[in-house]
Amino acid sequence: MRERTKFEMLAAAISLVAVGVSAASAQPKAGAASEAQKAAQAIERALQKHGADVHACFAKVLADRMDSAGKVEVAVEVGKNGKVKTAKVQKLDKSAGPVLAECIEKAALGWTMEGIEAGAKVVLPFSFKAQSNQFVVNAADVPERALGAPATNKTRIGPKRDVPFTVKVLADEQNVKAEGISLTLLSVGPASRVAMHRHPHSAKILYLVKGHARLLGPEGATPLKMDEGAAAFVPAGYPHVIENMGRQSTAVFLQAFSPPGPERVYRDATDARGRAEFEVIRDPATAKATGSQVVVATAAEAKPVALPRNAGTGKKLVEGGGMSLALLELADGAELQTAAGAPATEVYYFVSGGGSLNVAGETMPLAAESLVYLPRRTAYGIKAAAADKNEKIVAVKFTVTRAGAVAPANAAPRR
Repeated sequence: MRERTKFEMLAAAISLVAVGVSAASAQPKAGAASEAQKAAQAIERALQKHGADVHACFAKVLADRMDSAGKVEVAVEVGKNGKVKTAKVQKLDKSAGPVLAECIEKAALGWTMEGIEAGAKVVLPFSFKAQSNQFVVNAADVPERALGAPATNKTRIGPKRDVPFTVKVLADEQNVKAEGISLTLLSVGPASRVAMHRHPHSAKILYLVKGHARLLGPEGATPLKMDEGAAAFVPAGYPHVIENMGRQSTAVFLQAFSPPGPERVYRDATDARGRAEFEVIRDPATAKATGSQVVVATAAEAKPVALPRNAGTGKKLVEGGGMSLALLELADGAELQTAAGAPATEVYYFVSGGGSLNVAGETMPLAAESLVYLPRRTAYGIKAAAADKNEKIVAVKFTVTRAGAVAPANAAPRR
């Protein structure tokens, strides 16, 4: 979330709704501020003290939808020593959404409003501005969605699980206005799989962040094993199964589509365009191989290339369909820069380490499991930083050269 996404606190509109609300221990004196003024000042101090909590709530909402905006009014009751006893949203603009309201309610229960007497009830209004763009998304803020149906076999292997896989949409048209690419975080449960499917118009790159897995193709295709750090290119239209080989652990993938389209079904399983671009193959025996084949590569097989300015090394693992994936190992303090006018869209995902991003005149922190979306023609600077001297700074970089590519909007939904 950029610094510009800050909410506005309408301090002038704060309502003191309890009878006799006042600033604690305040004694009226000639020329002194009124009790109401003192209370308003105490509330303003509390809002400044806990403002980071509200920012975090807004960042959580923006991580899923960038069009979230509007006003939220929270009524809090103050207890002993200024500690908030209860918090309840009493007014909410529809465009702000329930997730924001629930987050602020929960955060407010940990607040202290020093200077407000016990028993006071205060209404705190917040206003959130709509954003024109967003460059950083933290995976922890993105909601996890389930698409697969629960397994029915009571003798299944591994821990109990509700669904075979879940997905976090890290970058798409709704949260970063993505062009040419979408990126999701796919978690496949122990001894589970994503059933055979294909993407008629979108190529896909998979990167296995954690676990052991394999890709299965049509009848006669050789199963392809993937270990942690491996990448695979799946051409458009190729029928495939994503299978977790671990019986006790989850396999976690980065999954990029170009052009975007298949990710839409993760947000809404009834989305006609998404269903058309994520075609489940009910009978695997009918699956036919395409002319292109799946390619799997590992970091051990790729030749390292030194990055400019001694920033570290990069290894291009796979490419195709107008996109590529490179694995970067960055030095502490390393700087990556691109000038305005660059023709490609770039997406970074920090597996470990972090640092900061400077873009559009602002600086934003980066941490492990954060995504950076940089549309073409965007000048930026990334400075890598490790939490300690033993930490490696590892980032996965997707590059898309097919600017603005999208899956056909008029594709027929699957039957």
